Amino acid sequence: GRCELCDATDEIQVHHVRKLADLGRLGQSQPEWARLMAERRRKTLIVCKNCHDQIHNRNPAITQQSPESPLR
Repeated sequence: GRCELCDATDEIQVHHVRKLADLGRLGQSQPEWARLMAERRRKTLIVCKNCHDQIHNRNPAITQQSPESPLR
């Protein structure tokens, strides 16, 4: 019940990829959400609606790697 990117608790959704191998196709500088999914070996990530929208819109705030960040 909590976003794995920003810790929000409202409008929780699940972002998913078809295969973990798809995460490697994103290139050398992986977005934080993709890095977290690959590190945890999970095809799903629990996110709030805002973060989910940003992932799909490729917003730089979500795609930049950030040490503070817990990371369809």
